[in-house]
Amino acid sequence: MKIYALLLTLLFSVGAFAQILYTDNRWQVNELVFARDNNKKISDPTAFRIRNTDTYFEVDIRLEGSHWKMLQSVPFKMRAVGWPREESVELFFDPGRKCSKYLHIAAGVNGSVYDKRFTSSLSKWSAKWTVTRQDYKGGVILKFHIPYDSDFKKPEKGEVWGFNICRNVKNDTPYFSTFAKVGGRFDNPAKFAELRFGSQKEFFSAAMEKNRKLLSEVRKEIRKNGWEPQFAVRLEKLEKNCTEMDIRFLQDEMKMLKAMKEMAK
Repeated sequence: MKIYALLLTLLFSVGAFAQILYTDNRWQVNELVFARDNNKKISDPTAFRIRNTDTYFEVDIRLEGSHWKMLQSVPFKMRAVGWPREESVELFFDPGRKCSKYLHIAAGVNGSVYDKRFTSSLSKWSAKWTVTRQDYKGGVILKFHIPYDSDFKKPEKGEVWGFNICRNVKNDTPYFSTFAKVGGRFDNPAKFAELRFGSQKEFFSAAMEKNRKLLSEVRKEIRKNGWEPQFAVRLEKLEKNCTEMDIRFLQDEMKMLKAMKEMAK
């Protein structure tokens, strides 16, 4: 039972402290932190915003700093040449917040781009997303336009994805920065931010309707296995308010109980 309790503790800790974003097109200003010190915000002004439509997903990221003229000094042309060697932005997506595999794309201020899904052979690079650059006095804006496809399927309002955005600064003292507090390892989807689709109001309305249906199915399974006394208090609370993660925790706990039951035979 001690092992069981430990597993539950670890399970409930995943994503518990993740930052929360909505696809409401609002600028997130100066929220990036140093990769080597996730408690310290970077000094180079940075902002980003996220929006979602019926056919595509867009991210704008505004890059400023004392070296802004250097960012504009290189001509911009989108091309697949491998990992961007100049100042760049990375985007990470974990559709459905599965905390396992994820999608990873990047673009440099000169237009060099990288797509983890399609770079096994650069000569056959076939990513459909695009990035453009807008220059202004004080900095540049990189604009990512990502159509939905078989790898990047359109989400519904109320859905939750894992997400992160990182800026790799190349000034006199180069450094890496991140929005989600992943430490120095950007490839940790369990620590990605929680991206909620829709405005805050739209998300909660759609999510509650979806979660009520999921909870109804879970309740049926609990009743079928005779676990109602064990889950009664939690189910009562979840009837009033529950998230998709709450239900996933409940389902995973049920899987553990089934596994323990099989081991006891």
